[in-house]
Amino acid sequence: MPFANPTPYDYFPRRLHPQEIGNPFNVINLFFGWENFPAWREHLDEWQEAAIRPSYRMNNEQTLRTFIRYEFIEILIEGIFMICRLDKSYWMPDSELRHCYETHGKTFMPDKDEINSAIGYFNNSHNPEQFQWESYNLIYLDKEGHYNPLKVFYQLWETYNLPHVRDALYWWLVVSMDYTCADDSRGDDYLNDFHRHLQRVIEAAHLIYIWNMDKWPRLYP
Repeated sequence: MPFANPTPYDYFPRRLHPQEIGNPFNVINLFFGWENFPAWREHLDEWQEAAIRPSYRMNNEQTLRTFIRYEFIEILIEGIFMICRLDKSYWMPDSELRHCYETHGKTFMPDKDEINSAIGYFNNSHNPEQFQWESYNLIYLDKEGHYNPLKVFYQLWETYNLPHVRDALYWWLVVSMDYTCADDSRGDDYLNDFHRHLQRVIEAAHLIYIWNMDKWPRLYP
């Protein structure tokens, strides 16, 4: 892996607020509260193209949007890391956070017998087969990930660790904005694999988001 010898400090959340560390599902609300699912997917495709094509140049507006979205993606990744950590950890310093997670986090998982009320997204209950809006159709998730999006989060950490994802995100940001391309350093295949993993994570996070339309706290007055 390009990121070598991470320290324990590298696994600490750097961008999350205390309430998001205690209940990291709130990060998903923040992520899709700022921009909708099709826009996130379109941005990742555009960002991938900028890093692969040597002749691609972002204008000022695209550069600013990419910087902002880069930070939101890093926040989402830290939140997903905390969801997986608190779901499995029995380490003593995690005990208070785990109690908060168990108390509040489980409310964000779907009730399989209850019809979802997110109008405009799909036509059945917690396991959508067809979205009413074509731009919301799932592309990267298989049937298993479709049914259990939390498993997609765990699969991310089977391939990467948190310092590695941070490093890959920053590398992607740099090669999309300077006068190089992905093939000049880590290669197109590396970027394509990373892009696919992020797309899967965002699709899984969106499923959890729309399951809980009536449970998220309001982000803005």
